[in-house]
Amino acid sequence: MTLTEIILLALSLSADSFVVSMGGSVTLGRVRPWKIVQVAMIFGTVQAACLFAGWISGYSVVSYVSRFAPYLALAVLGYLGISMIAAGVKGSSKAVDLDGLRNLILAAVATSVDAIAVGISLAMGEMEWPDAVLVSILTLAVTVCASSVGIVLGSASGRVFGNAARIAGGAVLVFIGLRPFIF
Repeated sequence: MTLTEIILLALSLSADSFVVSMGGSVTLGRVRPWKIVQVAMIFGTVQAACLFAGWISGYSVVSYVSRFAPYLALAVLGYLGISMIAAGVKGSSKAVDLDGLRNLILAAVATSVDAIAVGISLAMGEMEWPDAVLVSILTLAVTVCASSVGIVLGSASGRVFGNAARIAGGAVLVFIGLRPFIF
């Protein structure tokens, strides 16, 4: 995987965190810098941890399914990408309460479930551990930045830009799934 592909993957994984941060910032009122850091770090850490956990899970079974791995990766990434695109086209964005640690962690986990599936598909694409660590670290950094920007921009911008971010993120996931068949 090239650095550009890794950054695009990290951007696509961070799209939900960006959108949820934007929508959830409405419930926070005036946002203090500490709250931005708290939200961004929790979203980024959970996203990266889920991605790496998925990779570990997938890597442990890759030898059993290596012949079918590209098709399985395409199915998983295609499903996730198309789901993100559909959500973006429908304009579905739910209000999320980011006030309180419990609500914040629940929101972070909800936006990171797809990272587990992406991690599994990366392992099935035979990504080695140094690359998996790099992808996880860059996903952490990009998600922290995306969540910070999302909180600052607020929910008003989220209704307009958030759906475009989901659509773009979904398209990137589908492209990464198709990559073994194209190149």
